[in-house]
Amino acid sequence: MTIENNGANIKVTENGLSRYIFKGQIREIEVLRGTIIRIDIGQGALRNLFVDQANVTAPISNSVTDLRDQIIAMLAPAANNNDANEALEIAALNGIATTMTNLQTKVDSLDNKVFFEPKIVDESDANVVYNGYALPGALPEQQVWAIQKVSFRDGLFTYEWAGGNKQFDKKWSDRTTLIYS
Repeated sequence: MTIENNGANIKVTENGLSRYIFKGQIREIEVLRGTIIRIDIGQGALRNLFVDQANVTAPISNSVTDLRDQIIAMLAPAANNNDANEALEIAALNGIATTMTNLQTKVDSLDNKVFFEPKIVDESDANVVYNGYALPGALPEQQVWAIQKVSFRDGLFTYEWAGGNKQFDKKWSDRTTLIYS
């Protein structure tokens, strides 16, 4: 068994299986009896983690109390300049959030504008027109098209979309065989 400081978690690995315990979950670490240490994660007695110091290969410890103290030390925050690092991380996250908001605004406006003009129009049938919408550079055999079918029958125009939606997931080359609604 190994016990490692894994940033915000304590990683306990036994028989090739790892368990990650969020440091904020740990309520108490105590020696019970002999070489047994209990890590109380605050979810009731059946969810506690019991560690036998005799089976722990890392970290190396001289005694059960030494191992307990090493685990407790893993819970302490790192001794680097956390306030400065935190300020830098917050500034970086705020920058990412601003970029994401700007990107979402552009995507939202693009979503509405893409449908203003079709990229390609098929008027080969006298009573049916197919309008193909896709981003620039799309090829007819790629599944990147939204296809609208405009039918004229008995003096009425009917507007339908392939697959019943405006999603860009159809092939223009399949326009005549798709189901429209």
